[in-house]
Amino acid sequence: MKASFGSTKKSRAPRRGAAEPRRHARPRPPSPWLRAVLFAAAFALVPGLAAVPRAIRLLEVLAPEDPSLLGLSAPAGAFLLGACLFALAFVAVRIPAIAYVAVHETTHALFGLLSGARVTRLRVAEEEGSVDVSRPNALNLLAPYFFPLPAVAALLLFGLASLAVPMVGTPAGLVAAGIVGAAWGFHLCFTVNALLQRQTDLDAYGFLFSFVLVLLLNELFLLCAWVALSPARLVPALAILRDFSADAWRWFPDVLVFRR
Repeated sequence: MKASFGSTKKSRAPRRGAAEPRRHARPRPPSPWLRAVLFAAAFALVPGLAAVPRAIRLLEVLAPEDPSLLGLSAPAGAFLLGACLFALAFVAVRIPAIAYVAVHETTHALFGLLSGARVTRLRVAEEEGSVDVSRPNALNLLAPYFFPLPAVAALLLFGLASLAVPMVGTPAGLVAAGIVGAAWGFHLCFTVNALLQRQTDLDAYGFLFSFVLVLLLNELFLLCAWVALSPARLVPALAILRDFSADAWRWFPDVLVFRR
């Protein structure tokens, strides 16, 4: 089975190129039992939505330096500043939609290849694009919404530069953090704009599962970016995330039954 992931212009916000997918062949609808499994998986992931921000906040509190930029540690402040500057640019000026369309379709194609599918006919135009994926699934369908390709690329370049010269805690490192933040702002602004256009991608495997997965993976990227751009270490960060996740799972059942 082959699906074509694409984007077409939307009349409500044509200037943003909201990448509404157009498919010549829709992914096969999941069976009732798979829908039930995905619905249960969505509930299982919900506590993580609270655990990841708490972990990021604690890492920020434990940062070895005093707040110095926007009330945050320098790397976090530079990242946030970069994201805010892009958001202002997104609102104030016309950013060519083809940039987002290219990223959107490339991310579909990348995750199609990673899932073992055959990818053909990648097409990018001013405000629309498409790519054919032989084996559509939840990951390559939702990938553009949870995988910030420009920010990941910027973060990889930061990592490569760190192998050659010290970056963390240096002025160059702060500039890099701002660039990564701006790249993530690109992902955030265009993704939110696309989702406001009623994207059918989130309905294919159930809206609840898709929404929770997209939000959680975006949060996890922020955690990884914080660890990469700051003096924090990955293993302690994962231990903090584990503890907060376990804590969230302890109180989550009480929330469901409205216990006090």
